Amino acid sequence: MSDPNKEFDGIRQADNPLPEWWKWVFLGCIIFAGIYAVYFHVFSDWGTSAYYAAQIQEYEKEFPNRNVAVESTDGSNPFRGNQDAINAGQKAFQTYCVACHGPTGEGLVGPNLMDKEWLHGNTDLELYTTVMKGISVERTKLGRGPMPAHENSLGSEKVYQVLAWLASKNPELKSSE
Repeated sequence: MSDPNKEFDGIRQADNPLPEWWKWVFLGCIIFAGIYAVYFHVFSDWGTSAYYAAQIQEYEKEFPNRNVAVESTDGSNPFRGNQDAINAGQKAFQTYCVACHGPTGEGLVGPNLMDKEWLHGNTDLELYTTVMKGISVERTKLGRGPMPAHENSLGSEKVYQVLAWLASKNPELKSSE
């Protein structure tokens, strides 16, 4: 029979049992966890889906106009010439677009938006589609980088505002054709 007090690398292991109070606390924790799990999932009306729905309602109350859907029936920009929209578009451009198109829109990684050369169309409808859907690597031209889709990050209202600001700065941007 082997020695119950084993020694490994100079450390003596005593085969002492756990204290009774520790065993009872451990058993109590297991019983409590089982009762709590049954109560929470079966008898409680507070669940993750109800909590999530309440958070969504609270957010929508606090930020009612997050991404307003703006539609154009004829393909033209409904905010063209609207000074408030142009100012909001400039602010959105400075926030989202400046890293690729430069602070004045004259291009960095992305193309120059203030010249006469438009790589992916120069009408409101073509630019709206380009900004909303993005440009994949396969569709890039003249060695310019791809463009991410902004339909979820900006939404149609902000995209039209940015396009209104661009139209106020570049006369080559056409309303519709």
